[in-house]
Amino acid sequence: MLPLPLLLATLLIPPSLADIPPLTNSSEFTTLTTSQSNFPSQTFRSSPLTAPIFLINHLDPTLASNASHIFLGTVYGTQKAGPMIFDARDLSLVYADQRYENTYASNAFLVNGTRHLAFWEGGHTRGHANGNCLFFDEAYNLRYNVTAQGLNDAMADMHELSVTESGTVIFSTYFNIPFDCRPVGGPEDALLMDSGFQEIDLATGELVFDWHASKYFAIDQSYAEYTDAYGTNEGDYLVSARHLSILTLIDHKTGSPLWILGGKQNQFTDLSGGSATNFSWQHDARIIPSSPSPLTQGQQQETHITLFDNHGEESGFCPPETQCSSRALRIAINPTLHTARLVSQFFHPEGVNSGAMGGYQSLSNGNIMTAWGYNPSFVEYAPDGTPVLDVQRGPIGGQEAVPDMFAYRVHKGDWKGQPPWPPSIAVDAPNNSTHNATIYVSWNGATEVSSWAIFASNDHKTINNHTNLLIQSPRQGFETVITLPSTSTSTNTNTTRRYVAAAAVSSSGDVLGSTIVLDLEDGGNPATVTSDIVSLKPPAPPQVVSSPSPSPSPVASKSPSTSSPSESGAAASASASASAAAERTSTSTSTSTVGVMGASIFSVAGVFYVASYFWRRRRLGHGHQEGYRMVNLRD
Repeated sequence: MLPLPLLLATLLIPPSLADIPPLTNSSEFTTLTTSQSNFPSQTFRSSPLTAPIFLINHLDPTLASNASHIFLGTVYGTQKAGPMIFDARDLSLVYADQRYENTYASNAFLVNGTRHLAFWEGGHTRGHANGNCLFFDEAYNLRYNVTAQGLNDAMADMHELSVTESGTVIFSTYFNIPFDCRPVGGPEDALLMDSGFQEIDLATGELVFDWHASKYFAIDQSYAEYTDAYGTNEGDYLVSARHLSILTLIDHKTGSPLWILGGKQNQFTDLSGGSATNFSWQHDARIIPSSPSPLTQGQQQETHITLFDNHGEESGFCPPETQCSSRALRIAINPTLHTARLVSQFFHPEGVNSGAMGGYQSLSNGNIMTAWGYNPSFVEYAPDGTPVLDVQRGPIGGQEAVPDMFAYRVHKGDWKGQPPWPPSIAVDAPNNSTHNATIYVSWNGATEVSSWAIFASNDHKTINNHTNLLIQSPRQGFETVITLPSTSTSTNTNTTRRYVAAAAVSSSGDVLGSTIVLDLEDGGNPATVTSDIVSLKPPAPPQVVSSPSPSPSPVASKSPSTSSPSESGAAASASASASAAAERTSTSTSTSTVGVMGASIFSVAGVFYVASYFWRRRRLGHGHQEGYRMVNLRD
C-alpha cells in the first residue's frame, strides 16, 4: 500500500509588523502629530483605509475591561470619515468604512437578538446636522436605515443615537417651525429652529414618540442647544439640555417634565454641597439600571445617573494648582424626596478641560469608559477612579479645537466580524517571483483571523493544492507583512514561483477566506478572481468498506484477498467569494466549497473500495447589549 501524502510542515515565522504600533513617548507623538497636520495616521499596502496612530499614556491590561473591541466615529480628511473598530488588546484597526462625509456615535447594540454596529452619518453645520442612523450586522450587511419622519426636510441629527431593549432607536432632531417670538423681542411670524427627538421601531419603521422642546419650554428660557434623551424602565425619557445645564425626566405619555435637576430651575436638594447639581454644558446623560436588592425599612429607591460634565465651554490644560472642572460624573437622586448626591467624579489624568463633546459609558465589570471631546482622548477608569487605559488620537490641551479631530463618543464592547468580501493581498516582488518577495495581507472587518497562510505555484489554476503551502505566519495588527524565503523551510527546496495567494486561518486551523491570485511576472496584478483555498491539509485517507462474505458452498471456500486503494483521484473546488473592490456591496450569503474525490475501484473476491471527501466552511456569530436609551438635541 502506498503511503498517504505527508502533511506539509509549516514554520510559524514572526512577521514584520505592517501597522505602526501605538507610541508611548509623548515627544515622539508630538513630532509626528505636527508633521501630519494634527492627524497622526497611517496607510496600508493591501487596503485603501487610513488608520490612526495612537499615543498610549498609560495601560494596565490586568485592570481593563475584557470587552474585545473599541468603537469610534472618526474623520480623516475628505471622504475619509467612518465608523472604526479597534482591537482592545493592541489598539490595531479591525474595521473601517470611510466613505462618509461625517460619522458620529459609533457603537455596538443588540437589536431584536442580533448584534449590530450602529452609527450616524450625514452632513452638519452650525452645531446641528441632517443624516441617517445606520445599522449593520456582524456580516456588515445594512439592516436598518432610519431618519426623522414628518419634519419636512429635517432628518436625524448627529448628537445622539441610542437603542432600547424593545428594539427602537432614539435620535435627536432639529426642524424649523413658524413661531411667535414677540416675548423675546422678535416678530410675531418668525421662523424658529426647534429641537426634539424621535423614537422609531426598527423592525416596522413606525414612529413611536415625537417630542418638541417648544411645546414644553418657554422661548425666554433659551432651551437646549442640544438635548440628550434616554429612556427609563418605565418608558419615560431623561432629557439633558446643555445650554440650560439641566436634566429633566419627560413623561412618555404626555411629554411634560416630571422633574428638573440642575440649572436655574433645579428642584433637588444637593446633599454634596453643590457637587451633584452644578454640572453645565453636559453630554451623554444616562440612567443606570437600579439594583435588584430589596430595600430595607425606611430606605428610599435611588436613581443613578451618569454624564460627561464639560462644566463650561473652555478647553485646554487646567490652570496650575487648580482642580480641573471637566469630569466624568455619577450622581444619585431620590425622585420622591428630591435629593441628589455625588457618587463619583473622574478627571482627565493629563489635566485637561473639554468645552464640547464627551461621553460616559458604564462597562459590565464596573469600569468606566470616557471620551474627552475636543481633547481627542479616551480614558478607561477602574471603579475607584484609577486610570487603566489613557489614549490619545491627536493633540490635547489646546484652547482651540482642531477641526474634525475629536473623541465625541468612545465605546467598548464585544464584536465578531464576519465580512462577506474576501481578504486583500499586495506584494513587492523585486525578482518577479516569490524569491525574496514581500507579501502584505489584511481582511477589513474580520475578527477571527489567527494566522495567514501563503500559497505559491507556477500554475494559478492549482494554487489551492495543499502542497503549494509555502509559509504560515501569525496575524499581526490590521496588515501583516510576510517576507518569503528563497527556499521552503520544510523541504529545503527552491520556492521561486510565479503566482501567489493567501488564506486567512482561524485559531483552530480552519480556512476562513482566501485572496485573489497575484501574477508576480505581471507586476503583481491579479491572475484569477479567487484562489479557492479551502484547507491547509491534505485530503483525509479513504475509508474502506468491505462487502459481506459469500455464502458457504459444498466446495471448500477461499478467504477473500485484498488490494490497496488507488492513490490517484480527481478533486474539484469552487468559491463564491466577492472581489475586494466590492467589499461594501457584497451580499451576506456564506460561500461553501465542496470537493468530491473519485477513487478507482478494484474488485477481488467480491471486495470493493470507495473513497469520498467532503469539506465545508461555516460561520457563526453571537451578540450582547447594554440597556436603556438616549437622545441628543441642538436648537
